[in-house]
Amino acid sequence: MVFGGLDYAAGRIIGQTSATTDSTSFVRFLDRLAAALPEGPVVVVLDNVGYHKSHEARRWWIAHRDRIRPRWLPAYAPELNLIERIGRYLKDKLSNHRWWADLPALERATAVLLDRREAHFHQPEGISLRLVQDFCEVA
Repeated sequence: MVFGGLDYAAGRIIGQTSATTDSTSFVRFLDRLAAALPEGPVVVVLDNVGYHKSHEARRWWIAHRDRIRPRWLPAYAPELNLIERIGRYLKDKLSNHRWWADLPALERATAVLLDRREAHFHQPEGISLRLVQDFCEVA
């Protein structure tokens, strides 16, 4: 599982891999997101998957409500979630003509790809996923 966030203004992608898709993993990602964006108010746009609204996640939202606020997208509207587009791009890049027999290598490649990309939406030329560093060096 890959959890991801986008610093919309800077285009920076903040990602984290996890062996599980559950509340505990999601809250670990929220901690990483909070650490990556240490200043100013933060709005986190979320879909309605269950672990986003679990008891554990709600406790986290309440504990950080002074700086970090969730905003929920309408149900059944994945086209409104920009991180879904990045996820699709990531999946295409990592699975294109490849079979990963080594899970740790896939996790490393995922982390590197996320760290070395920027995503810019609503640009005059359209959506831009720019290479920050050459992914092929480490793949």
